[in-house]
Amino acid sequence: MVVILDGRSLTLDDAISVAERGATVKASPSSLKQMEKFRALLEQKLARGEVVYGVNTGFGSLSDKVVRPGNLEELQLNLIRSHSAGVGAPMPQDVVRAAMLIRLNSLLNGNSAVRTKIAELFLGMLNNGITPLVPEFGSLGASGDLVPSAHMALTMIGEGKAYHRSRLVDSSKALSASKLKPVVLHAKEGLSLINGTAFTTALGCVGVHRGKLLLEAGNSGLSLTSEVIGACSQSFDEKLVGVKLDPGQKYVARQLRTLLKGSHRIRSEPVPQDPYSIRCAPQVHGSLKDALDFAERITINEMNSVSDNPVLLEEGTVLHGGNFHAQPVAMVLDLLSLAIAYLGVISLARTHFLLAKTPPETKYMAGKPGLESGLMILEYTATSLAADNAKQVYPESSYPASVSGGIEDHASHGVNAGMKALAVAANVSRIISIELICASNILGSNERGISDHTTKLCQSVRQYSSLLLGDRSQGEEIESLSGAILAGRLP
Repeated sequence: MVVILDGRSLTLDDAISVAERGATVKASPSSLKQMEKFRALLEQKLARGEVVYGVNTGFGSLSDKVVRPGNLEELQLNLIRSHSAGVGAPMPQDVVRAAMLIRLNSLLNGNSAVRTKIAELFLGMLNNGITPLVPEFGSLGASGDLVPSAHMALTMIGEGKAYHRSRLVDSSKALSASKLKPVVLHAKEGLSLINGTAFTTALGCVGVHRGKLLLEAGNSGLSLTSEVIGACSQSFDEKLVGVKLDPGQKYVARQLRTLLKGSHRIRSEPVPQDPYSIRCAPQVHGSLKDALDFAERITINEMNSVSDNPVLLEEGTVLHGGNFHAQPVAMVLDLLSLAIAYLGVISLARTHFLLAKTPPETKYMAGKPGLESGLMILEYTATSLAADNAKQVYPESSYPASVSGGIEDHASHGVNAGMKALAVAANVSRIISIELICASNILGSNERGISDHTTKLCQSVRQYSSLLLGDRSQGEEIESLSGAILAGRLP
């Protein structure tokens, strides 16, 4: 697969193809010409001796310091080195690759006025599996994602470390192995590499993608549990959900009707009533669908925007402002954390119900209850994960900030919000895995009357966690099934 960038038409699926599956990236010829045109405008301004923020001045509260023409390359180099102050564990490589792609896409609009050499190096790194090592902490998501972006740029100048085809080496060696040369940054180029929302937006991209996978897995868990307990089909009735104007609820109910097609385990009578974790699942799962749709729209807008400061216009005007601020995406990342956590809470409730209803002679699906514990402790693990999510959902983007001498007095904290969203998603994938394992075991080998989807789903689940035949350690099985969910490998 080849993804062609032009600055304006990058999709979520394309970004995931590059970030996770290593799709080849190319830049459209017209976008490279656009970059050349804007770079020429900037060079003309420099030749006339004009003073432009970040081009021949200091940065932030040091913007009143004018830099001599002979020091412009040193200015950009110092900017990258000084801002590479991140700490903590490395960010996931798919997030960094998405950030590289998104920053490249923004630069291809031309308004940042960098040379095409920058775009060519981005393309070479992406297509040769070179991914900078970027620490997790440091970004405020306000003057762009300065710190993580600086670590990304550090590899481009041949410093720091990078993964070359997943092996961590010195950046200079990674570039050399792919016959790429470090770039010497010219006027404004260091600033344009770091002064944008690429990492927050990359986390939005990956977060939305994982949220979609979790929604489908959650719907599958709901359908399987519904068959196991013989739930009432009216909860998913088209006419029932049609009287409420919620598109997410309608989507989930429609999905459930499809997943349960052909099932003889589902009943039509509403009495006895099903628990809310079944009966209200279209409403709860649907809230995640609504949040994902909103988050995807905001994220795609940002992926195809010019997020920089200053920005050049076609007539040569230089405008200064706050296009580097990541608040819109940070807000939806906080929303995603909460909405994805809902999915875990309701899945946990279904697991409670499933295990509570196991008969005394096979309590928790133990062959010899008392001597064996069966599935009992899986419920503990799911509860622990849900408790951790309850702590995580505090909105990072509401936290205050005042840095750079007080000039930068508001921040989005988008990267922190995004990393939190991925942590919540990982927890929920494990919670859903536990529901699937419990429901698969309670269904057992008696698959008479179940839907085709449930048959395929149980076959897939049992590849990672076979039916219990006595107690065994199941932690690795939960993790393996969780990984399959986030890789989109369940039917």
